[in-house]
Amino acid sequence: DRDPTSQSWMWVQASGPPDRKVVLFDYTSSRAQEVPLCLLESYRGYVMTDDYAGYNALALQPGVERLACMAHVRRKFVEAKKVQPQGKTGRADVALASINKLYGIERELKDVSDEQRYIGRQEKSLPELA
Repeated sequence: DRDPTSQSWMWVQASGPPDRKVVLFDYTSSRAQEVPLCLLESYRGYVMTDDYAGYNALALQPGVERLACMAHVRRKFVEAKKVQPQGKTGRADVALASINKLYGIERELKDVSDEQRYIGRQEKSLPELA
């Protein structure tokens, strides 16, 4: 029996093909690295996370590739832009322009088939990431 004001976490896992998506919710009282290790014990594949250090152990598991969430990456560059000199274009500006371009490409590809989206990403997004 926990105090109703104590912190808790909802862990969300999403997967499956576009026409049969699966979303799992797990409620825990901890955010420790043991939680994702347990939830994804036999999982092999890609895991998109924020930069919370609790995911580091998961990324060390064989067959697991950790991906960064672009919204969180963008936020770091927004923070970096705040400390660059006023009126100067810096690396944060360059990164934000590139991320905004990628977001624009995703908007263009929103309503196309999976195959068309893949081709569009290969033709437009991949060069932007290189």
